Amino acid sequence: MRLTNGWFRRRDFLKLPLAGAAARALPASRKDEHDPDNTKIATQISATSATDDDLLFLKQIGLRWVHAGFGRDATFEVMKSGQERLARYGLKIHSGITGLYSSLRIQLGQPGRDEDIEKFQTFIRNLGRLGVFSVKIDFHPANTYTTNTIETPRGYRAREFNLDDFRNKLEKRRFEREYSVEDIWTNYTYFIKAVLPVAEKADVRLALHPDDPPVAMMNGVGKMFVHYDGIKRAEQIAGGSKHFGLTFCIGTWSEGGDKMGQDVFGMIRDFGARGKIFAVHFRNVSSPLPRFHETFLDDGYLDMYAVMKALRQVRCTASLIPDHYPALAGDTNRRIAEAYIIAYMRSLLRRANEEVG
Repeated sequence: MRLTNGWFRRRDFLKLPLAGAAARALPASRKDEHDPDNTKIATQISATSATDDDLLFLKQIGLRWVHAGFGRDATFEVMKSGQERLARYGLKIHSGITGLYSSLRIQLGQPGRDEDIEKFQTFIRNLGRLGVFSVKIDFHPANTYTTNTIETPRGYRAREFNLDDFRNKLEKRRFEREYSVEDIWTNYTYFIKAVLPVAEKADVRLALHPDDPPVAMMNGVGKMFVHYDGIKRAEQIAGGSKHFGLTFCIGTWSEGGDKMGQDVFGMIRDFGARGKIFAVHFRNVSSPLPRFHETFLDDGYLDMYAVMKALRQVRCTASLIPDHYPALAGDTNRRIAEAYIIAYMRSLLRRANEEVG
């Protein structure tokens, strides 16, 4: 039956054989990517030094969330101005980034650490005033991240880490003495006990990044976050606070392979299901240690769709960033690579939402 304006009623249209089949083939409504309850696609950018073109580019590729970097001396006024500038391009800060927590005086327990901790406490308070969800932290003062840059089989260049090359060619004691892993645990505990109450009061979550690469001793310093047991110990030190959780680096965890005590999916089922994954570094690698190179998402050994699906299955609302990624020919500012990865992540997320519901 036709309406007077010539259009079919929907129920009449669906009576047609082909139309009915087409309607049944339509996917179920998917969760909007920008819904705060969804997993979030994001990227990291300087809130103060990014150009207008940088921010316009992010808007053009559909981003709405960022991990925003601020200088160590950034005042509240500078941070607020940076947030407002990002907002003009439709970008919201989900995680704050600063180098203040990585002070050697803090991480090695040296004189002056209280002064440096106080600066980081101020940064956390400022994030709270701005309504930022989380702040990244890590605790590895003597890591070597790369032993070489290689051309991969697919022709792009990427960082490589070769444990044999590190041990035999690059490793050296960096400080005046060796620091055992228990020395570092002592310093970490002092730091957390000082900053966690501030984070709780400011309603900002501390998002701990594991050690990259997950090697237990590097350059004369023991490392804590190279295994599931270390992450669980950190959670115990935090007393189960809802303001303590993870920047879960998929790449780092994949570098460790079956030596991590839990695989990537086990970590998601544990920490993700309890709402303790606040941010994700969504990247892939060629293989586990003793040798790996970074890859694009579709070129490593881990099934990144399975990772995205696992995040959605536990209703993870973290922000996912590409993190450091390989370089493409002629891509001087890496925008092409970033757009490629973001588009790939968005496709994975949309498919996961359709499948998981």
